[in-house]
Amino acid sequence: MNEEKLKVKVDVIGVEEAVSKAERYVELLKEAKTLADELASVEFEIGIKQD
Repeated sequence: MNEEKLKVKVDVIGVEEAVSKAERYVELLKEAKTLADELASVEFEIGIKQD
């Protein structure tokens, strides 16, 4: 069997930007979950006022 080695150089463009955006998205999701949990724990009192 004859084996040949091949070297390939690959430049990936935009990976750092995509990772940065994904990390920001995760931060926003965590913040949204925290806000949703806070809203879910708020007790509302509704009163009807008649004049």
